Amino acid sequence: MAQSRGYEEPTESWDLSVDDRGRRLSEDTLLRTSDYESSPERGDKVNESSGFLDYITSSTSSIPKFGTLPRIRHFLTKFFLFLIPSFISPYITGVHPPAEKLYPTAWLDGLRGIACVVVVIHHYAYGYSRDLEHPYDGRYNTMILQLPIIKLIHHGLPMVKIFYIISGFVLTVKAVKLTRVSGAIDAQALISNLSTSVWKRYLRLYIPCAISFVLCAFIVSLGLFEAVPYGTHPKWVSGLVERRPPSEGNIFNQLWWAIKDFYIFGIEVTFFDMSNTKYHTDTHLWTIPVEFRNSISLFIVVAGGCLLKRGLRVYLCLPFLTTALLYNRYWGLALFVFGYFLAELHSDILAAAATPLPTAAVEKPSTKKSILTTLLHVSMILVGMYLASYPRGMKKTKETTGFQFLIALTPRKYPLGGGKTYDHTNDFWQCVGSMMIVWALLYMPRIQKAILCNKVVQYFGKISFALYIMHGHIHRSVGYWVVVNGLKCAGIWHWDGGRGEWVVQGGRDSVYNAIIVGGFFLITFPMTVCWADVFWRAADLQSVRFLRWLETKIKRSG
Repeated sequence: MAQSRGYEEPTESWDLSVDDRGRRLSEDTLLRTSDYESSPERGDKVNESSGFLDYITSSTSSIPKFGTLPRIRHFLTKFFLFLIPSFISPYITGVHPPAEKLYPTAWLDGLRGIACVVVVIHHYAYGYSRDLEHPYDGRYNTMILQLPIIKLIHHGLPMVKIFYIISGFVLTVKAVKLTRVSGAIDAQALISNLSTSVWKRYLRLYIPCAISFVLCAFIVSLGLFEAVPYGTHPKWVSGLVERRPPSEGNIFNQLWWAIKDFYIFGIEVTFFDMSNTKYHTDTHLWTIPVEFRNSISLFIVVAGGCLLKRGLRVYLCLPFLTTALLYNRYWGLALFVFGYFLAELHSDILAAAATPLPTAAVEKPSTKKSILTTLLHVSMILVGMYLASYPRGMKKTKETTGFQFLIALTPRKYPLGGGKTYDHTNDFWQCVGSMMIVWALLYMPRIQKAILCNKVVQYFGKISFALYIMHGHIHRSVGYWVVVNGLKCAGIWHWDGGRGEWVVQGGRDSVYNAIIVGGFFLITFPMTVCWADVFWRAADLQSVRFLRWLETKIKRSG
């Protein structure tokens, strides 16, 4: 992954303003609830008169017609202001947006933001050191960063599992609200929610991805990926060099290549599950087709269980379905269904908080019971973090920090693998760990408020989808450029164009590590955040507005 956070559509146009605050918990970003679904009770407004192309001309339409030069100057000023990250622009323009109201689901934004940052670190760090993926064994792998729990700082695979849980949660929030009512269900509202969710889900996920494919074509044409020449794998990149499009000579051929590559990604892989078909643009987006297919399956689960008695659905059907799917290695859908289960529990929490108790019934909560409950939730998080740290490639070592004992407890559907066969035992235990973490956080409001509702964490939650889509562009351009030039300056490695190979002039040492780590935190990551911030406002939010506009044009009334 509806919570709109009190945000209202502009009443004049789709102007790409620098102070556009966006929304929270959008249904169809990498884990947000329905941004494009209006709700009168939340004060949402949909501007039915605004058109899809209005924002193109809106930047200068309100300026008095004193001549072409002032209008051009105003347009360029506004354009360059738009390129400034949203967390900096208020200090330049002097326009500070009002504080946003935090809703009960704000902690999911924060959790999604943290998970996305970890994925970005994962894709960067594992390119230069595959050793980080290995389990700590006390003999051959003794880095502190390999230890359980600490490993979660850079371990991206369990973060994907958390993404899916949040998706299941936020995609079903509205349906849960509609099916929770006693008596007759508002069938019209429920069918409207499920129907629009199905067709919007694809567009919401894939429009920003399509834009990223086009941007990638321009980046390739400008030669910005050539810090590591196409088809080479320098030894200083010990991990995976992500596939990228080849240079097609000119921008027109490059754009045509991008269109064909997107067809493979958005049609063949997504709808026909052609696993052997490979696309070359942003291969880390493999989660998007999985996200889409599991979302559609989840809508079927919601539709199939909406008329069941709530106790039967929540406390029997959903836990059983989650367990069966997870055991049979359909872990993606299992996580979505588990998110649906948590959404039902969340509705119970909100209902209990909104129901006033008679004065006589109000008693001071038992201190002993409160302590035990807190210990249970803390224990769930710690155990969950330990299981989520389960490494991939367990067959390579038998001396790990306890993980070797879990191999025998893993269902047979998850083979250990070896050689060219992937190890799948990690999928099972990471799923279990991720479930425990999110479940415990649901009942820990203090942690939600102190950590997950922090301003910085909430910001990363807002831009998480854009950050997920865009970080590969910066890693393969700015990231490699920084490392290549840093290694050159340190006299360690350089590319010999005449010989067509990388030449080593030194070894891996503290200087090498400082270049990799320092280059990321001082240059690459800040550039990634700025690039994602612009993409969030220019593409992510605009796709939301486009879908809201499109809905008013194609949806039948009544």
